Amino acid sequence: MASVDTFFLQPFKTHRKRLVPAQRVPAKTQHPALTDGERIGRSAERVAVIHVVADDETGEIASIEVLARHGAILEEFEEQIRAL
Repeated sequence: MASVDTFFLQPFKTHRKRLVPAQRVPAKTQHPALTDGERIGRSAERVAVIHVVADDETGEIASIEVLARHGAILEEFEEQIRAL
């Protein structure tokens, strides 16, 4: 059973006074994810850098971790993704 590491950036935008997720941005490894998160965080309202570990065969998620947050991201967001 092999694990696959996936990194992506989750930008957020305000829509009708509510914070909503925008289009995810994939990253190849952790370092580019973190540097891209800083760069995108300068122009986007808010962005989270996320690391997902999943089983290669079944796709079952083993863990989800928020590596970095740029801007004020609600605590409920982290609670929701950890509940997956």
